Order: sequence, then C-alpha cells, then structure tokens
Amino acid sequence: MKTLLKIDRGIETFQTWFCIAMFVLILIFGSIQVFGRFILHSAPPWTEEAMRFCGIYLTFVGSALTVRVDGHVSVDIVISSMKNNKARAILFIVGRLICVVFLLMFLPGSILLVTKTFQSLGAAIAIPYAYVYAAAPLGVVMMLCSYASAIPKLSKQYREGEK
Repeated sequence: MKTLLKIDRGIETFQTWFCIAMFVLILIFGSIQVFGRFILHSAPPWTEEAMRFCGIYLTFVGSALTVRVDGHVSVDIVISSMKNNKARAILFIVGRLICVVFLLMFLPGSILLVTKTFQSLGAAIAIPYAYVYAAAPLGVVMMLCSYASAIPKLSKQYREGEK
C-alpha cells in the first residue's frame, strides 16, 4: 500500500509541475507575442499556436489535478441537502463512477484520433497534430488514476461528515 501511495504522490507531483511548466510557457509565448506585436510591429506566427498547444495540455492534465480535490464544477444540491452521511457517500461514489465510465468510453476515441492525425501538421509549427491530440488520452489516463486515488479518500470524508 505504501508503494501505491508513493506512486500516487509521484503522479500528483508530476501533474503539478507539468501544469506549472505549461502555464509558464503560455506566459512566455504570450509575452513574446505582445513584444513582437507592439514593439517590433510584427508578431512571430508560431507563438499563438504554441500557446494553444500548451493550453490544451494544461487543460487535460489540469483536469486530473482537479479530480484529486473534487474541484470540478458540479451540482451538489442533492448531496448537500442530505442528512445521512452514508447515503451522501454512496451518491458521491455513484456520481464519480459515472465520470469514470465516461472517461473509459472517451479513451478509445481519443487514441484513434491520435493514430489518425500523424500526417496533419500544424500551420505555424510543423509538428504532427497527433502530438497535440495525445493530450486527450494522456489526460484521460491521468484522470482515471486521480479518480482511483480520490474516490476512496473523498468518500471516506463524506461518510464521516467532513465534507
């Protein structure tokens, strides 16, 4: 069990640093874009596309981080109005398992998209779109790992009335 917790912490640390790196790259590329546009009167065309690619990865990997703290937008009026903590925990688990099923259904299509887009190149940055679209299956796998970690921990908090 300790080994799994170490692996989980390692995955979370990777996700956190990866998201920080993507955000910093977006800031750098945006600064280059602004500098080029307003100082040099000619912005480099690749910066906008690079920011978009970083934003895509930031979205998918950041979603996995958000799963860990149950931070995704949700309508929790039913759960919050319930008095029975055990029922609240069960409803929480059912809701999250529906998300897991959706991710499992989404994964094959995202992998298929990656395999079919190796020939398509970016307009300004000539890299295959498959590398950009790889953010989807990567994010899905990371979200599944995050759900595997978060569901037991958060359902326990619901059962004990801490949430």
